[in-house]
Amino acid sequence: MKRQILRIITLALLACTGLIASGCAVQEPTDPEPISPLTFPEVRTIQNDQLEEFAALIPAEQIVDRWGPIEATMGMSCDTDLGGRKPYFQEETGTRMLTGGIYLYLSDSADVAAILDQFASSKAGLDWGVAPADGTNAAQADLVLESPDGFSYYVNFNSNTLRGANQLSIRSYGPCVIPPKDFSPHDEY
Repeated sequence: MKRQILRIITLALLACTGLIASGCAVQEPTDPEPISPLTFPEVRTIQNDQLEEFAALIPAEQIVDRWGPIEATMGMSCDTDLGGRKPYFQEETGTRMLTGGIYLYLSDSADVAAILDQFASSKAGLDWGVAPADGTNAAQADLVLESPDGFSYYVNFNSNTLRGANQLSIRSYGPCVIPPKDFSPHDEY
């Protein structure tokens, strides 16, 4: 009997040690994203100004059409985790981010690789994060640019879209901010 109890205790200790060593034990939560002091209107202005700056780096004769920048979107929760680890609308910080974007339709003569290089080099030395333009970054975008103040820009190129044009889309995500007092998740900002 004593031997069985020792065997059970030993197995339990080994199992716990294995869980801890494999990282399956309870992990400390990561630090939340810092909360930006910007307001919704400031975020929208900065986002759209940057999208226009990116568009201005492309020679005008290579842009045959455009849509955007997006004027207003709903404020998305910064606490949402679509990976299933917490309920969809569980609020922890109460912060929100604004999404945005622009779609540029390019001529067949546009050199997309050069355009992506131009976007990346325009932020070189400015403390921006630049993920490789090889489609292997976590977002699987052609290029990801992240500003030091929390803005992210995901650039994707699609040739011959349904519109029959080469589409360069730039999706933008603002930093997490405290929403205005009269905030509604159904309104656009």
